[in-house]
Amino acid sequence: MPVTDPRVALAKDAHERGAETRAWRPFPVEAADVLCVEEAIDTVGPRIHNRFSVIVVRSAAVVRCESTRSLVAARNCVLMVPASQLYSLRAQSRPTGATVTLLVGASQLNGLEATDRAAIATAPALVEQVEALVALLSRPAVSLECAAAMRGVLGQLVAPAEPVGSTLARQGTPLTAARDYLRAHFSEPVTIAALAGMMGLAESHLIRAFHREFGLPPHAYQMRLRLAAACELLASGLSVSTVAFESGFADQSHLSRNFKAVYGLTPAAWMTAVAGRRRSGRTAPLSTALASRRDLRIAGVMNS
Repeated sequence: MPVTDPRVALAKDAHERGAETRAWRPFPVEAADVLCVEEAIDTVGPRIHNRFSVIVVRSAAVVRCESTRSLVAARNCVLMVPASQLYSLRAQSRPTGATVTLLVGASQLNGLEATDRAAIATAPALVEQVEALVALLSRPAVSLECAAAMRGVLGQLVAPAEPVGSTLARQGTPLTAARDYLRAHFSEPVTIAALAGMMGLAESHLIRAFHREFGLPPHAYQMRLRLAAACELLASGLSVSTVAFESGFADQSHLSRNFKAVYGLTPAAWMTAVAGRRRSGRTAPLSTALASRRDLRIAGVMNS
């Protein structure tokens, strides 16, 4: 039986996902700092975002967030992951719809009780409101009324949500210092030897323990941190070559290979989708705005 080169499989997977992944910025950044990503795949991650992530989970899936044991989430729920935390989803049944993620900027969370732990919302009425909001944000033209409605939905989401793994024993976090060091030095060359010496552990022990604790070995975890930083820099409009240098990648092609493998888009495609629309300042005309307002009320997302 022939053995498939894992690099070939990774490239094939990234190529297929590229046609099934789209990203967009529904509002000018001055109105609401949020990015949207839709992926027609049944497995997501492991990945990190430097934003609060709201993920619509439409199929039953195994959810893993760092320092939390895996949890099987029922279909039609909403997973929330704080910024800078690694997470992954693995579908347990036939996919029933695309996975949509709202990446919410910190400015949109001011005054909200956003938790520092991943959480899941399962209340049908609340999930329905999130689905209605996603449908509106997916329209070709989005009313600025939706920005206020989105904040209202976020406020409802963070209040009743159940922390992931709250009914399960949480793993200890003896390696938090190592993780935090990687976060603080994500763009620098951090060797396993240096990290192991800092923690007073053998290198092999550190790699196994870190993987068990946070979901990836240290080097792969640091790569996800670099990619998260690259997402933000690309969204700000910096060139791909500049972003590669600022994020700690060897060169532009090194960034591009890893970015597409994890997110399903090339860095250039991501930048065009989320930075270009921001510059265009595209908003809905009055007739569309009024229609969106009506739909929001019908869906229960906006008060009269």
